[in-house]
Amino acid sequence: MGTADAGGGELAELAGDVASRDRTAGERVREAVAVFRAPIRVQTAGRAGVGRSTVAAALTAVAIPGVVVEETDPVDVPGAPDPVLDADVVVYVVVETVRDADRDAVRPLDPAQTFFVLNKSDTVGESRAPADAWEAAVARAAECATEGGLPALPLIGTLATAGDPNSGIGAVSAAIADRAARIRAARGETLLTSLRSLAARSAAARDVLEAYLAGDDAVALAALAARLHLDDCAAEAPEPPRNAEDAARCADWWRAQQALQPTARGRRAAVDVRRHYVRVWQQLSGSRGA
Repeated sequence: MGTADAGGGELAELAGDVASRDRTAGERVREAVAVFRAPIRVQTAGRAGVGRSTVAAALTAVAIPGVVVEETDPVDVPGAPDPVLDADVVVYVVVETVRDADRDAVRPLDPAQTFFVLNKSDTVGESRAPADAWEAAVARAAECATEGGLPALPLIGTLATAGDPNSGIGAVSAAIADRAARIRAARGETLLTSLRSLAARSAAARDVLEAYLAGDDAVALAALAARLHLDDCAAEAPEPPRNAEDAARCADWWRAQQALQPTARGRRAAVDVRRHYVRVWQQLSGSRGA
């Protein structure tokens, strides 16, 4: 998604600075920051025997930053209620195929934040040769995606818990990290909207809030949020800058994108991303005062 550690350092002090001027506004800031910083919850769900515990253990071992992994009770147990699937990301584990109970369980969920994991992928296909077995698993996962209407990734959970890179855990953890980054960016957008609203309502705390909103942390956070509205050009965007020259190229590229965006929202988003890279260029080139 781009900028790292956006919205970090200054948020820790912002609520206290605001509260010293307006106690009610300070509490609102503290609540908004807590929501933004809350861990991204990931649930591993599925029917009994599919390996929910194994997948949860493997993902926990990977330690995706800012993510906590929870295993749910099994789905489709006679006489027992299905678990509530209410996490930020749901990893729905299946074996062999997607069944009717699986489709029923995922139907109410946000498809952008839910995907299948085809566990025990080493048992798919007739050949036990590693290359052949994995090729069969990838093909079967594609069939599961069609059957269930959600993305599906193959995994050998027993190897994943041992840290074997050939288990498929890398792709699964990357899929979670990508979704977590988008969730964090959306939370950042909500946070900035809340802070702007508080600045408009609290005369006593306005200067403190506006100073934060004009600072580097908030500009970086706004750039992350802006990318949510720029999926059409994300694939072509430059890599994060390593030096001032790179940052200048990024700023120029995003300035060009502003004119190409078909909507006012897209043009504002491109401006937000460009503003961040201008700040990065200033930091890396020592041109803060320029």
